[in-house]
Amino acid sequence: MRHLVSSKAILLSAAILLVGTCYLPASAQCLKYAPAVVTLTGTLGAHVFPGPPNYESIKRGDRKERAIILRLAAPTCTTRSDPPQGLDDPEANIRELQLVVTKSAHWKTVERRLGKRVLVTGTLFHAHTGHHRTKVLIDITNIRAA
Repeated sequence: MRHLVSSKAILLSAAILLVGTCYLPASAQCLKYAPAVVTLTGTLGAHVFPGPPNYESIKRGDRKERAIILRLAAPTCTTRSDPPQGLDDPEANIRELQLVVTKSAHWKTVERRLGKRVLVTGTLFHAHTGHHRTKVLIDITNIRAA
């Protein structure tokens, strides 16, 4: 009986050890903020939010602001840059990112690909103004069909 208990304990310990060594910490898979460049896959959408002056209600007079949102195929997370850069707070379970689109050629692609899957390449930064509609945004350098 003593031998049987020891065998079970050994098997349980071995199983825990095996699972523990196969598990990667979440930070190992998390994305880094700028200057790191990332490529993400998701579906593009356009959403209208209340803007200035109060960022509360379009019906009560706030200006409409349109944001382009990338809905990720799978949730992700962010980790601090090394060395830390400004507002690069770690975030978990990120499912949507707002796109920062500065080139007219990218805008043409965005408009054609709304509601469709895309690959977006760029650098991440954390939200820091009322115009930022997701916790993490991506300043895009490339966008194309997925």
